[in-house]
Amino acid sequence: MAKLMFGVFCAAYLLLCGAARADIYALVVGVDQYQRLPKLTGAVNDARDIARALQGLGADVTLLVDEAATRATVQAAFRRLSAVVGADDTFVFAYAGHGVQENEAIEGDEIDGLDETIVFAAFDRSGARAGERLRDNEIGALLSSIDPGARKIVLIDSCHSGTMTRVADARGRPISTRFGGVGRIVDDPLPAPPASTRGLDFFEGRNLVYIAAARDVEQIPEVEIDGAMRGAVSWTVARVLKGVAGTDGPSMPLAAFASYVRANARALSAARQTPSVSHTPDIQANEGWFAAETLAGAAERVPTDASAAEVEQSLPRLYPIGRLAPKERAALAEETQLVTRAEDADLVWDIKQGEVVDRVAADLIGEAIAAEAVLAIIRKRAASQRLMAWASARAAELSIAPGDGRHRVGETVRLSIQRPRNGPAYLTLVNLASTGAVQFVFPDARNRAANTDVIAPGPDVAFLGEAPIVHPVGADHVVAILSPRRATRVHDLLEAGGLTPQAFLAILQGAAKEGDFKVGVTPIYTAR
Repeated sequence: MAKLMFGVFCAAYLLLCGAARADIYALVVGVDQYQRLPKLTGAVNDARDIARALQGLGADVTLLVDEAATRATVQAAFRRLSAVVGADDTFVFAYAGHGVQENEAIEGDEIDGLDETIVFAAFDRSGARAGERLRDNEIGALLSSIDPGARKIVLIDSCHSGTMTRVADARGRPISTRFGGVGRIVDDPLPAPPASTRGLDFFEGRNLVYIAAARDVEQIPEVEIDGAMRGAVSWTVARVLKGVAGTDGPSMPLAAFASYVRANARALSAARQTPSVSHTPDIQANEGWFAAETLAGAAERVPTDASAAEVEQSLPRLYPIGRLAPKERAALAEETQLVTRAEDADLVWDIKQGEVVDRVAADLIGEAIAAEAVLAIIRKRAASQRLMAWASARAAELSIAPGDGRHRVGETVRLSIQRPRNGPAYLTLVNLASTGAVQFVFPDARNRAANTDVIAPGPDVAFLGEAPIVHPVGADHVVAILSPRRATRVHDLLEAGGLTPQAFLAILQGAAKEGDFKVGVTPIYTAR
């Protein structure tokens, strides 16, 4: 009898031990300390943010930063992980650092004749150091070595070409980007990749989600977030992994995750980058962005970050260029910290030019010849930061054409919004002007009576109209609200006039509690 019982116990134990277990594995790389390229200050922070967030989910994380990240160590980590990642697991590869372009290694492989490449600390464009890189073909081959059944998530927080979306204002802080340049590799120590890697790149295989930090035409800025330099996309993805309020952590549906990443990263980077989230056709947009098999365990472990993704509000540090009258100094001192060095400032008031510059973002944000106008611009800036952070979890895809550059007086911009997916929605448009004025743009009584404020559902975008650029210049923020019912109470308060940006935000947040509001916000940067 004892033998029988022991046998039953062993059988049960084997059944339990043999049960499929879905795990999370990750290789996370960040490089700041380049020896031959401009040094970065936020890539290692990005890598550590992602690694900590994944470890919070119980992931097996290999973290390689600065000199520890080399071609050899990254390849070795891929080999180790390819031996353990199973068909039901989730595998994450995240890279933050410089990206470069080089002449294609396999002739005819690239449409533009250039390979996209990630580079490590010792990289140079000639000689032995040129071997410290991985071409897109090689990364594609490494990804192909991971079990094809595993969900693969690839995050590349670097850029390989493009220009800055807007030229930085000279009164702002210099902007560091993650673009290492374009050019030929001289005396290349690496052989050409095998012909079998033709066509492979970062977005390779099946069951794969690819997060690119910017479009090809953009360079990625490093931005100050939470008191340190970071990449906006890595920060955003780490926040989702931590379960920040308004997200569902790793179980967040792909479509919602993509919208959240785009909206939040654009807000954090002052619309200097537009990330993309792509997935292979075998993944549905309503699926969670992690493998379904890992969601149950991850959902139990993911911490709930009860604090919404809002920007910390403290008195901004203001540097005046020029002489301040005692009355102006006293007025500004109530709502700012006046500083005596530009490098210590968040904002610059150029008194002679009558302009206020966001020094951190290196953007002109308003025109002001008096202290009260400066304070109105500062209040509007704080409200728009809170609004964009709050709206990122309710993102409606609002876009501006011809782009996020600096638009001149007399030019025209066009607005479009992604149509709702699950039925029609009512549209409301509001502009937070650079002066701090809250302007009710749409709909008026005639639109409401004709029901022309309804946006039909669909997969494409709806064109919302054109607007001329006029004085005063700076940074406006257009707000689009899609609501299941007409936002009558919000309209009534807007039509009454006199709202401050802070009051508008409070009204919008209150109204959103009563229905499924989607909110899109896009800044429009203008100049004379």
